[in-house]
Amino acid sequence: MTTRELIKENNRLREQMTPANRDFYEDIVVYVRVSRAEQLRGEQRLLELAHEVLEAQQKGISASELFGGDAEAFAQSVVETLPAARKLEGAAYYIMIAWTALTILFLAEAVIGFGAQLAGYGGESVNRISVLAIILVAAGAIVLTEIFMKSLGKTAEAGPQKPGINLKAIGVYLVIMVVVMVAGFSLRGMLPVFTVPPWVSLVLCVIGFLGLRFIFLRKR
Repeated sequence: MTTRELIKENNRLREQMTPANRDFYEDIVVYVRVSRAEQLRGEQRLLELAHEVLEAQQKGISASELFGGDAEAFAQSVVETLPAARKLEGAAYYIMIAWTALTILFLAEAVIGFGAQLAGYGGESVNRISVLAIILVAAGAIVLTEIFMKSLGKTAEAGPQKPGINLKAIGVYLVIMVVVMVAGFSLRGMLPVFTVPPWVSLVLCVIGFLGLRFIFLRKR
């Protein structure tokens, strides 16, 4: 079965669970899916667990009883038995993040541009994009992703804990963004601004998605 088929079958089995069993099982699902485990093997294991939950349910045993009462601890033990997903490393990893952010930027530019045209407004200001904006989007995406991934890693190492806001991480991000913005605006006379028609933004967006699919996310 493909990953999509496994997820579809998983969803079908979840509908057969009692509300309490479904809630407990879904906590396991979320933990496994956001982990660094290989996706296909993760979904295969989740499907096996879904069958186990339904079999136990027929015998009057709850998912909590079946898996030890702590969904996160059990999910962590499951992840430890799964192979880790092969990932991009080094420069390629950061290029992929910036590439994704810029792809989304041009998608937004295309939508706004075509929307303005449909509304009867064809001003050039709608289609203008600065090098500064490109730098901020790419750099900001990398910083945010690093903060998010490090936060996940610390949470996993610390075990179950109450969710909270990482004020230190937010502060670091804001400082970095302020520095980038100050540097960018101080050089605004040296940083050009381009007029990019909506159809060009759309083409760049399509190229971006194709690049993600066939360069960064291809199977190795």
